[in-house]
Amino acid sequence: MPFRDTPGMTPASGVVDIWVNLLPPEAIKAFVGQPGFEGIGDFFGGDFGDASGLDVLVGVMDKVGVDIGVMTAGLSAGTEDFLVLADKQPGRLLVAAMVDSPTTPRANVERVRALAQHERFCMVRVSPLVAQYPLNDKLYYPVYAACEELMIPVAINVGIPGPRVRSACQDPVLLEDVLIDFPELVVIGAHMGHPYEALLIQYMLKWPNLYLSTTAYLAKYMDPALVKFMNTSRGLGRVLFGSDHPFLPLPRALDEARALPLSDQAMEAFLGGTARKLLVKEG
Repeated sequence: MPFRDTPGMTPASGVVDIWVNLLPPEAIKAFVGQPGFEGIGDFFGGDFGDASGLDVLVGVMDKVGVDIGVMTAGLSAGTEDFLVLADKQPGRLLVAAMVDSPTTPRANVERVRALAQHERFCMVRVSPLVAQYPLNDKLYYPVYAACEELMIPVAINVGIPGPRVRSACQDPVLLEDVLIDFPELVVIGAHMGHPYEALLIQYMLKWPNLYLSTTAYLAKYMDPALVKFMNTSRGLGRVLFGSDHPFLPLPRALDEARALPLSDQAMEAFLGGTARKLLVKEG
């Protein structure tokens, strides 16, 4: 797919975190206070820190050497505010939108088309665990179709979620329907897909537009077979780094990622090279 036109992005070096959150403390408390989300603090490691301000977020990125962060907002509202913030930090921030109202597909498509006009809008996210619609549900199909047409990647949460909710909606087997029905759509499996890594490796071998991300998952817990895959010619660049900061603090997530036994080429692709190819235009 062609690179997206994203003026003012930093040179092709350093780290891209494909999932950061800019949340005031009350929003974090509301998130972890949802039914079924009890214990999610322990799952992520407890202290979420402070992500209440743009300067705080960019300061963390500066401290650990992250060039670009992809902020996540809701698709139905608020994304424009994040785009304004991204414009205040040219070259440092992009914006993704979460499908937060699956039952309004027509409105969702209209929103995607409108947001796609902004140079710093780069991705749509689908998190099936929240509304409990399977990732291949017909409600998501209009959004997938629009993203395929507009060449906007879609990140879809897969695997067993941390919250105590039903997991069947995120079964990676359901990805095949999406990949078959939308052959040009770039799909990024978010939040690692554990414990289905072996299946996802086979899917990535089969489907050239399928990728996986480490968002919300510490690299030290990665399946050794997946790390080995990342070092191969067919696995090079198929796994992307992401933190889900502050739920999984960026410094901790990046330290663990940098400790993986990867070749220099594989590490560069993992920490930013592939994300730049999928989400930003270089030059």
